[in-house]
Amino acid sequence: MFSDPHPAEELKPDDACAFLFAGTGSAGAPDLPALARTGRAAARAVADVLDAVQEGLPRTRWPSMRTILLDDPAAYRAAARTPGVAQLAGYAASVAADRALRSGGVQPAYAVGQSFGEIAALVGAGAFAIADGARMAVSLVGVLARRGRGGGMGLLETGEDGPGGARAVIAAAAEPQVVVASVNAPSATVVAGPDGPLERVLDAARGRGVRAVRLAVPYLSHHPAMAGADDEWYTMIRRYPQRPLELPVHSPVRGRAYHDGDDLHRALADCIVKPVRLPEALRAVHAAGATVFAEAGAGNALCRCARLTVPGARTLTPLRERPHDGPGGRDGEGGRRGGKADPTARP
Repeated sequence: MFSDPHPAEELKPDDACAFLFAGTGSAGAPDLPALARTGRAAARAVADVLDAVQEGLPRTRWPSMRTILLDDPAAYRAAARTPGVAQLAGYAASVAADRALRSGGVQPAYAVGQSFGEIAALVGAGAFAIADGARMAVSLVGVLARRGRGGGMGLLETGEDGPGGARAVIAAAAEPQVVVASVNAPSATVVAGPDGPLERVLDAARGRGVRAVRLAVPYLSHHPAMAGADDEWYTMIRRYPQRPLELPVHSPVRGRAYHDGDDLHRALADCIVKPVRLPEALRAVHAAGATVFAEAGAGNALCRCARLTVPGARTLTPLRERPHDGPGGRDGEGGRRGGKADPTARP
């Protein structure tokens, strides 16, 4: 796994990189100051992205992303108590990592967006403006919080199918309201459902010897009960202009690479209801020619998924998480309640 401040120096001339974008708010606070210190071009890229993200945020209630993520990162802890700030920080970090990698000579040949990391992936591929991606993320947080309340998500450290898989656990618990929301790796499956049934499924998993934890996600997502929320959000975001794709973006929800004939606003809205299957997307970009997987965001969550999915996968992780994440960091989307988040736990 590469983590050098100048990653292009570690790549081979014929390497093809797939940039991986995790779900918004799924990582801890990104250490953007450290990324900016890797060089003048990276510093400019990070600052420009944060300024562009700020353009897409409401004028009131929202903090300065440049202040809390770059100039005064100690302020992030308090700012992240505002709902949605952690999610927007994750989005900003993903786009900043994308731009910083490019400024250092690492160019993407493919992109994969996990869950609502598809927003940043499509922005990185040129389909949407950075500010419009921020506007999409802000509105998404509101829709999920309002329409998905009373439910949540949990991680089962097992596969989707088979006698010990997530579907078998759900059947054993007799809780059909709980569904498979995201397959992150061959042995990491996220389930979603109403609070009570979800807790009973997690208890059933533990009783069968499967490690299971509730994720700190205070709403349903990737669940059929969210039907209608997808249409609501689609109506909100369809006004943002869609531009031609500059590189292939593989969707773990659609199960294929997007093309310019796709309604990408509709594709994003589908993520509210439909499940994520990340391993298939990772295998597809590897088969298409990707030789290195680069984490476009903080931490190494998706690179770890890549190593679990593609034997011998080479990975690049340019942006670390800050050691003290605060509210909405590790306890944001993908963190565990009462414990340290497993990187593969992100929905």
